[in-house]
Amino acid sequence: MSLRLQAGRATGSILLLLVLLSGAGVWNYHRNLQIEKLSGERRPYESYAVADVEALRAAYASELYGVRARFDAAKRKRIRPKRDVGSFSDNVAQFQRTAQTSAAIRDAAAGVADRQDQIAELERELDLRERFGVGLMRHVKRLTTI
Repeated sequence: MSLRLQAGRATGSILLLLVLLSGAGVWNYHRNLQIEKLSGERRPYESYAVADVEALRAAYASELYGVRARFDAAKRKRIRPKRDVGSFSDNVAQFQRTAQTSAAIRDAAAGVADRQDQIAELERELDLRERFGVGLMRHVKRLTTI
């Protein structure tokens, strides 16, 4: 057998292998892209850079510290109702004070919950970026992840 014929067979086999691997890569890329689209329905921080998302998470975490302190202070200012203060106007005044402090506690608790939700959303975004990659690595992971 001639050397040229053997080289032609090897080239054909390598070319066939390359075409098969390319087809499998395209199929895998498309499959991973669909999985990525289905797993992340709405991502409000998708267009932000990773450094910006991390800075935003750190800012919310430091703000959460202050909001928690405000919540604790509001809980300490809670007015304990007295049995009977005597007159009707005193009872109304006590009710107003109790209602105001309860509203302050609810507002502070809502602030804490809001900050915690934002931090959780930012951490979810960072987790998705770590899992799926960023930039060129995102495309490489889509192509190679099984």
